Amino acid sequence: MIGKVQAIAKGGCGIIHESEKTIFIPGVIAGETVEYAALNRRQSVWRGKLLRVIEASPRRVEPPCPHYHECGGCNLQHMSYDEQLRSKSEILLGNLKKIAGFVFPGPLDILSSRPWRYRSKSEFQVRDGVGGFFKKESQQVIPIRQCLLVPEAVEAHFLTQRQAFSKYANAQLRVISNGRDLAARLASPGESNAWFSCERSVRFEVGAYAYQISPDNFIQANLFQLLPMLDLIEKNLDGMNADTAADLFCGCGFFTLPLARRCQSVLALENDSQNLAALRANLELNRAGNVRILQADVFQADLPPAGLYVADPPRGGLSTRIIAAMAASGAETIIYFSCDSATWARDLRLFSAHGFKLQELRLLDNFPQTDHFEIFSILKKK
Repeated sequence: MIGKVQAIAKGGCGIIHESEKTIFIPGVIAGETVEYAALNRRQSVWRGKLLRVIEASPRRVEPPCPHYHECGGCNLQHMSYDEQLRSKSEILLGNLKKIAGFVFPGPLDILSSRPWRYRSKSEFQVRDGVGGFFKKESQQVIPIRQCLLVPEAVEAHFLTQRQAFSKYANAQLRVISNGRDLAARLASPGESNAWFSCERSVRFEVGAYAYQISPDNFIQANLFQLLPMLDLIEKNLDGMNADTAADLFCGCGFFTLPLARRCQSVLALENDSQNLAALRANLELNRAGNVRILQADVFQADLPPAGLYVADPPRGGLSTRIIAAMAASGAETIIYFSCDSATWARDLRLFSAHGFKLQELRLLDNFPQTDHFEIFSILKKK
């Protein structure tokens, strides 16, 4: 079958309409004419396979990674970087319109990244003594000799450690790196965890702040976006009159520290014990004494009132209960980071029903070569 790719969907696949079917095909670019085969149907979605490109996009490039067509880590390396950004913008604005019912009035601001060697945290899989990444749509591990997303120091460290994986049937090597230094720990079910580095944590210097991070802590994934993300927070805090702030899903305190510098009091909510330990250490390291820590599951906790909420939830987004609690608290401003445009748009619709208006929106390309991205948004009470 032959068809024209209409757009790129969330997940990185191209959309082709065939009679009453909508078929999703990986490895294509919007506007291309391709030959494809319809493979199977999963619920209401048809999956297809690219057979050949008949009319290629001028933005098609040769993927530089030798593992690209087999590894499940990247799905947009066949696009130029400008085309990746354009596709992600269409995904975001499409979900904003379709789910939230909002047509964005102007050009979308994009905070782009260096496209390679950007990962702060890497997770290598080990199965039956083989270390690498999962094959596309599979739990089979393919051995790798190169990964262009991780810093060169991480790539070299992984390659030198491969022989040590041979005794592990099922494990994961978790690596944290600031681009130079690294800490690596192998986690294996039913076995004691093994350190594959001398260091147990790595220091990140980001603007005026310092963070000590271990492989089990959460930090934003893109090394080159750390400072720009903090700059976004600080720039907008300078124009706010927020004496009290609450940092929801605060992790190891990445956003807590700039909040503490500009607000009289900050409440940091986190449930994970390892992130809490790092949070306390980072507050002490930066001498931030005006932060109260609450160990709690944000989805279950009673939210205290605050003039400003900062939320960076997991991919599933917030909940109707949390959104209602924020609205009832008297908060004037909500800074909402999201890594999923569909759940973010759903939550935006709920915030709008509570009287909040989208004031600022940016796409942060924290995950080049993949269809993932981060969203920065500011919601203001009307």
